[in-house]
Amino acid sequence: MAGVLDHLRVVLVAARNPLNIGAAARAMSNFGVMRLRVVNPYEVAFQEARSAVGAAGLLAKAEQFETVAEAIADCRLVVGTTAAGPRDLQHRLLRLEEGARAIKRQLKTGPVALLFGSERYGLSNDEMSHCHWAMRIPTREAHGSMNLGQAVAVCLYELIRGRKTAAAKAAPGQKEKAAANRPTWSG
Repeated sequence: MAGVLDHLRVVLVAARNPLNIGAAARAMSNFGVMRLRVVNPYEVAFQEARSAVGAAGLLAKAEQFETVAEAIADCRLVVGTTAAGPRDLQHRLLRLEEGARAIKRQLKTGPVALLFGSERYGLSNDEMSHCHWAMRIPTREAHGSMNLGQAVAVCLYELIRGRKTAAAKAAPGQKEKAAANRPTWSG
């Protein structure tokens, strides 16, 4: 799946908080997604985010665009994330797990953009108009949306879930050695 993730573009639209931008980039780095695109970011916040621990290189290579249309021009599939809320959504809305399965299938054939809106307003109707469909992280109604960095992390985790990890690919004897060194908890 690592090569397939090269086709994923995480697109942050009008992100304003450097901590959120940094957390999103850190999550991308954690999960091996290296193509960050930012649309019309709040410049001060974007510059401050470049010091994100473990993600400075990813942020330095981030591509900046003026419009969503420019940021997604090379993508075969564009998926918007939304809390849905009290809006009249004109798109098919998939839950995270169903959406991730569809994205994984499409990643095998070409570039996919996963859009995240601003921390304050999410994606506007105009920004959503560029999407083929929308995806929602199932949260409780009282907290329908998540922090931007957390939402990116949860979505990316769902995309890599089920992939063989380094521990699962370890050479014979390595798993046993790792298990022997694992701390035990009592309580």
